[in-house]
Amino acid sequence: MVHSKRQTLVYLPGLDGTGRLLHRQPRLFDCFDVHSVAYPQDQTSTYQSLAACAAGEIERAGNGPGIVLAESFGGGVALTLALRRPDLVDKLVLINTFAFYPRRAIIHLAADLSAFLPAMPTPAWTRGLRGVFFFMQEITETERNEWWSRVDDVPMSVLGHRVRMMRDLDLRSRLADIQTPTIVMAAANDRLVPSSAGFLLARRMPNAQLIQMPVNHAALIHPRVDVAT
Repeated sequence: MVHSKRQTLVYLPGLDGTGRLLHRQPRLFDCFDVHSVAYPQDQTSTYQSLAACAAGEIERAGNGPGIVLAESFGGGVALTLALRRPDLVDKLVLINTFAFYPRRAIIHLAADLSAFLPAMPTPAWTRGLRGVFFFMQEITETERNEWWSRVDDVPMSVLGHRVRMMRDLDLRSRLADIQTPTIVMAAANDRLVPSSAGFLLARRMPNAQLIQMPVNHAALIHPRVDVAT
């Protein structure tokens, strides 16, 4: 096997789990050997099993420790990986994510309701409502539709399973154990993951740097966000 000379970067996606949402970050592909992890689209995953998938991706790349880029739900996977296999993680980049979801009443309600979601993709007619939580106003309709087209095949029941995983995640007591150099990017206008969750990560992780962004939850498609920089 011939390995790339560029450093490995592994992308851990959010709740969709598809790994298809780096399409507006082309410089990452110019600068790094990018590997996007797609989570199993079933209801058997745990943070530990998904971290094992990420570890396997880095090991297969064969270039030594990699950079782990994670957003939203994927942050819990990245933190679990850094705790279990620190030898594989050279740097962490955590975008709009959390070690403990702070809005407890909301996440408990969402988790309770998620048990009734069917095993079918989210209907297209709900895109407008969902977009209120994901996008800034300057994100065009074309960009929004491109984003939705990449993730809307995920069964709602699987999304519900991951919401329940979010509810149960609490890594706050372990954050001081993560010595990996980390960039925490927190969006001031995020309606899904409060920026306070990112502040907590940056405060408790000993080698973390906080970058605040004037964007919303779907930061990776915003023209102001260049993760490679």
